[in-house]
Amino acid sequence: MRRFTFAGAPADSCGKPGGTEHGPDALRDVGMMAALNSAHARDLDTLMRGTRRDSMSGLTALEGVIEATLVLRRRLAQLIEDDQLPFVAGGCSAIAPGALAGARDGLAKGQSLGLIYVSGHMDLYDGDTAPDGHGADMALATILGRGPRAWGALLGEHAPVKPEDVVMVGFRDREEAEQVGALMPEDFQPHLTCYDIDHIRQHGAAATSRAALGRVTGPSTKFWLHIDVDVLDELAFPAANYLMPGGLEWEDLSVLLRPMVMSPALAGLSLAGYNPEKDEGSSCGLHLVDMFRAFHD
Repeated sequence: MRRFTFAGAPADSCGKPGGTEHGPDALRDVGMMAALNSAHARDLDTLMRGTRRDSMSGLTALEGVIEATLVLRRRLAQLIEDDQLPFVAGGCSAIAPGALAGARDGLAKGQSLGLIYVSGHMDLYDGDTAPDGHGADMALATILGRGPRAWGALLGEHAPVKPEDVVMVGFRDREEAEQVGALMPEDFQPHLTCYDIDHIRQHGAAATSRAALGRVTGPSTKFWLHIDVDVLDELAFPAANYLMPGGLEWEDLSVLLRPMVMSPALAGLSLAGYNPEKDEGSSCGLHLVDMFRAFHD
């Protein structure tokens, strides 16, 4: 049975208290650490506060995003250098850039990093196109060096991953993002590998998982897995901030994630988007716990 190290990253880039920043505590309360056979690292100081949108970067809660990213980068690098397998429980997807930079920093010399980004949204907005300035909407663009400069500069001289080493899985917001001028996967060179919701439905979750792993694994390659729960359909998982119809059902998500979570090439994972304030009876949190527990059965 794999042993993860559970680290809470209570962050919500809308800048207000509550919401997804309570996700780590709620997941612990419903048994996620036991499901993961997890050691416990201290929670990270990643609270993002402030509703003002910075005029230069376009980011809401800019100072909080900066501080949280630096904390995540330092802590994740330390965990991976110590041969830990991090499970970073967010918070929103604004935790992903710092986590990726830390994972890159912590890898052994000669190793490279890939990314599987499982989300209902592409998260390729920038400071000009993001509707509300929330860092979660710009997370993947920032990881790839195309987000706000003030944020991307915190990730190191080079982007944590190259476009050819990124696989986007499960998104279903392309039309909406195109309408406001967000970056598209084909705006990167080489193009990002994309397996959107239609691809999963056509080819199946198991085949999609195999294809994604084939893109990010190799003799000297580790990969980070980022999961936003909004990849699930809004009826299957109503405890998310950004609800959309047409997402995955639980069974397909489980089939998709199992090979990724159990891969020996996994460097760590982040789970984002769970809002326990919208989870009456903790049913969504319990379903997440049951899914991860079943991976070890």
